Amino acid sequence: MAVGVEHVEKVYNTYSRFYDVTFGKVFESGREIAPYLLDLRPGMDLLEVGVGTGLSLPLLPKNIEITGIDLSEKMLAQAEKRLELEGLKDSVRLLKMDATHLDFPDERFDRVLAAYFISCVPEPVKVVEEMKRVCKPGGYLVFLNHFRSDNPIFGGIEKVLSPLFYRVGFRTDLVVGDLMKSCGLEIETLEHIDFLGHWKAIRCINPD
Repeated sequence: MAVGVEHVEKVYNTYSRFYDVTFGKVFESGREIAPYLLDLRPGMDLLEVGVGTGLSLPLLPKNIEITGIDLSEKMLAQAEKRLELEGLKDSVRLLKMDATHLDFPDERFDRVLAAYFISCVPEPVKVVEEMKRVCKPGGYLVFLNHFRSDNPIFGGIEKVLSPLFYRVGFRTDLVVGDLMKSCGLEIETLEHIDFLGHWKAIRCINPD
């Protein structure tokens, strides 16, 4: 797809004003599954790529260290307001960063979360490879995301429409098995978030 990082940043800067109202409740059930799949323990370090307005942050334990990164300054500004409101400023730091070039050392985090994010980026494989790099061996990589339907009819429609949807901020043609295989990951846990099974919660264990 020809749409680049600059377009994504522009789109989500615009969405920042109404993202919570539009997508907060819609994706809430998936965010509630995330802490269970992350299996967080006291003192662990968690990275959330594509933290957005910080909707996941209040649902996570208070006894861990959290780093959230996002490309959109305006989304991060909304997340900062949420930290203040929820009293989370001491345990969460927010950084503007491109997820295809994470400015962290190898094996830095115990857990890495991508909540409704992988389908929003131009280079999903590169993002997942960066997530793997900064995650400790044996650590968990958790994804909440839409993936293309296994149904040939629905999947075909999603593939055809994906370029149009990507213009407004997300793609509909990601195939979960192909993505994980390309990144050298095996799916350890998969749960359907919605009734039709288009939205999935996935846990992979970072290889040693």
